[in-house]
Amino acid sequence: MEPSHLYWKFIYQLVIKENARVLDISPDKKQVWLEIENQAGKAAVRVAKIEHDWMQQLDNDAENAKQMFNKVKKMILGRNIGFFNVYVSSYPPVDLNSPLTEHWNKEERMRSYFMSKDPSGQIADRPDQVLKHIGTATVWDPIKDAPENEHEAYARYYRKEVQTRQKYLEKQDRSLLLFSKQRFIYVLLAAIFLVFFWIEQSGGSTNILTLIDFGAKYNPAILDGEWWRLFSSMFLHIGFFHLLMNSLALFYLGGAVERMYGTFRFIFIYFIAGLFGSLASFAFNAQVSAGASGAIFGCFGALLYFGMIHKKLFFRTMGMNVLVILAINLAFGFAVPAVDNGAHIGGLVGGFLASATLHLPKHRLKGSQLLFLFLIPAVSGGLWWYGLVNDDKMEAASMNVQIAQEYLQEDNIEQARTILMDTIETNDNALAYFVLGNSYLQENNYEQAIENYKEAATLDSELAQAYYNLSIAYIEVEQYKEAESALQQAKELNANQQHEDMDIENIESLLEEQRN
Repeated sequence: MEPSHLYWKFIYQLVIKENARVLDISPDKKQVWLEIENQAGKAAVRVAKIEHDWMQQLDNDAENAKQMFNKVKKMILGRNIGFFNVYVSSYPPVDLNSPLTEHWNKEERMRSYFMSKDPSGQIADRPDQVLKHIGTATVWDPIKDAPENEHEAYARYYRKEVQTRQKYLEKQDRSLLLFSKQRFIYVLLAAIFLVFFWIEQSGGSTNILTLIDFGAKYNPAILDGEWWRLFSSMFLHIGFFHLLMNSLALFYLGGAVERMYGTFRFIFIYFIAGLFGSLASFAFNAQVSAGASGAIFGCFGALLYFGMIHKKLFFRTMGMNVLVILAINLAFGFAVPAVDNGAHIGGLVGGFLASATLHLPKHRLKGSQLLFLFLIPAVSGGLWWYGLVNDDKMEAASMNVQIAQEYLQEDNIEQARTILMDTIETNDNALAYFVLGNSYLQENNYEQAIENYKEAATLDSELAQAYYNLSIAYIEVEQYKEAESALQQAKELNANQQHEDMDIENIESLLEEQRN
């Protein structure tokens, strides 16, 4: 029995007749890894053509095979993956005097077999027995004696058939993974970079007022009818590092999705995911936000949908990497308060729904697509509604106060005051009254400043800055006793809080001058 003939015929039997899939062929063609699935379950089959004289050489090869199996099994979807290690050789090692199964298979998870010429009939395993142990259903046709050139011809034929099947399946995989060229991804990246540099020249991408002016997601503005912010915020980024990380993620994830789904589908997926991300941020996060993160997580959703349709290919190529990176990003979002995880999860859901609505190219239409098409407006409408009725006002008030302070620093007092008054109407916020008092103090309207500082101190008796500014306003209207009382309160609170912007000694000096 010529070993090359047996080697390639055995592989042919598994690949062509049992639909095993070739996972890897070594450069010298002397080792082939297969994935097979039958009634016995899923398994990896390694077929190796060797010429070893001693068992020690076989032991070393088996150890290497075990290590390789730990890598190969990650390419096979499922648990409890079996492992069959089949050797083909001219003759058994000289110190192998009983079947290989008796040496290794009693304790090892790896099931090993040795097929070769065996004059004694007591050592080598028969191909039909090995196939039976693997769980195949087809019958093995024994190799008959023939001239050496006929054995070589058969070996070439079986090898060609196996390689042809492998190339055919690889072509199928490529048609799924590389359906289209990347086009729109470059347009997106160019637009994002151009907008970033435009903002940098117009006030800075970390300036909250500049971001709002350029279309960041800002809930009060959206409620006033500026719905376009749900889309424009996708093109804005806060700082160069934010831009760099999102651009890299978009290039790799978005590029993969555009190649799989085609340009038209990718555009639909990207903007639906971005919309869902913005709506989720509107519903759950009162902070001003910007970035393509929602749309990028939508690309994760598209990849997950691909994995649901083509599980084996997904896990054989990118599956575990995608799941691990997605899990890390979501965990990071939950751990770091500044990250808008609502937008991330919203984008993930939106990308999945958009992908399921359009389905993959060159696939039959499915009835479930109508369901997913209905879910897109239903879920987005639900997010919009929740954003309107969400009663968590404290975070929104703090955000509005921060923005009002930014406007005051730019001497836009009227805009700051409008925001603060709107905030106070919905929520008695001590900081809002405090900053409103600052706006009047800035205009030398001391009476109004005093009223607002007093209200701030009433709402938050620990707000040292309110008492400090109140003492300044009292001095300006020559109410020195009230100023001393307010300053004493500020001094007592500041002993614990240590506000560096409060020059208490200077105010004490002014009051001392008035007493003298």
